Amino acid sequence: MQLSEWYGNGNGTDEFGFSALSGGHYAGGKFGNVGYHGNWWSASEDDNNYAYFWIMNYDMEDAHWISSVKSNLFSIRCLQD
Repeated sequence: MQLSEWYGNGNGTDEFGFSALSGGHYAGGKFGNVGYHGNWWSASEDDNNYAYFWIMNYDMEDAHWISSVKSNLFSIRCLQD
């Protein structure tokens, strides 16, 4: 599987122009789930130790907004003004 692919041919349609890659995550001392989901940090904090991120899974049609400890390594998305 290449980083440009989602597991199970879950590449979707890119209907919203996000072109998300399934980068997985690094948490608890290990890297995993490339191809199965992508996590993107937001600029919103939950508290001093937690921040919010979006998660997309290969087998779901929507994204979820949840918080996680800031030490986890998730992807970021840079936007140009």
